[in-house]
Amino acid sequence: MSQQAIDVGFVEIKPVRIQHTNQLPGRVVSYQVAEIRPQVSGIIQSRLFKEGSYVEEGQQLYQIDAARYEADYQMAKANLQDAKARRENAQNLVNRYETLITSNAVSQQEYDNALASLAQAQAAVSQAEAEVRSAKINLDYTRVYAPISGYISPSSITKGALVTSQQSVPLATVRQLDPVYVDLSQSASEVRDLQERLSAARLNKESEYEVYLYLNNATQKYPHKGTLDSTDVSVDIQTASIRLRSVFDNPDTILLPGMFVWASIEEIGRTKQIVVPQKSVVIDAEGRKSVWVIDTENKAAKTPVTTGAAYGNNWIVLNGLESGDRLIVEGTMMLREGVLVKPEPIDVGYEDMNLEVAPNSLKDEAPPPMAPNIKVGQRQQNKVENR
Repeated sequence: MSQQAIDVGFVEIKPVRIQHTNQLPGRVVSYQVAEIRPQVSGIIQSRLFKEGSYVEEGQQLYQIDAARYEADYQMAKANLQDAKARRENAQNLVNRYETLITSNAVSQQEYDNALASLAQAQAAVSQAEAEVRSAKINLDYTRVYAPISGYISPSSITKGALVTSQQSVPLATVRQLDPVYVDLSQSASEVRDLQERLSAARLNKESEYEVYLYLNNATQKYPHKGTLDSTDVSVDIQTASIRLRSVFDNPDTILLPGMFVWASIEEIGRTKQIVVPQKSVVIDAEGRKSVWVIDTENKAAKTPVTTGAAYGNNWIVLNGLESGDRLIVEGTMMLREGVLVKPEPIDVGYEDMNLEVAPNSLKDEAPPPMAPNIKVGQRQQNKVENR
């Protein structure tokens, strides 16, 4: 009696290119920060900016009383003139002695003393010139300028306050907010997998990795995409995490320093992967996974597989299947090893997978930004449908 073939639905295995996504917490950090401190001591005569406003690099912010420094500068210039006059006198003396030394009208010792006096006069001129430059620098320091462009904080002092050189408390702080850094925290236990994917992307000449930002408890997507800028090389001993730094444009100053955000790192770091529907994977009592495939004689064969991360309603298969294998997806309940099957191809959406829609690709990662809005009942219903 001939064996009756069992109707099954199958799909031919082929690799699909998927896009990996990491959901990470992070905080906004100013791109540049400059704390304004006085370089000289004195009384603040005026504050020349509006607190909280945008200031340009080189814009004057404060004026310190310059009277003493102006006097020092004028004194230094007078000392320079005196030194130059002494040098000129010493030079004239040497010139006269040079004509007299040949006729022995002056002694060699007197001539040597004149040369030494000229050298000392030249050194005094150089010293006086340095003192003039130093006095001019101190005079210029009475005008306090913005070292960078950005938004300036409220001033910590007012007109008439005494400030000291290199004081610990800044007069104000300027922060550049366009662009900004967003420092993300990646668990040290997971960062190796991320670094491997980034290294693979670099080998494929993919130099930039897009980062998406979410605000307001991960419910609002930030309109500008960022890029991954750098990764730290040490683990924070308090949080056991590694810092990933990304850069975002911030033209509307929506992102402010210290703000908590969620970010998604979009990587296309891996090559194409073999993906199978979750309902085609059989899990035994010991947790081992296997699938049914169709051999060359149209018979069912059970094959053990190792799966990795979840990809939507699918599993990424790490080993056990190859491109071209015919995987049984429907009709697996009545199958046993070697039974004859009647294969019928079905569509499992491989073409949609090639669109590289960002999935929940890491099995241990945080939920995607919109996950908190999904109700428990909906998740249970999805599980039933997947089965």
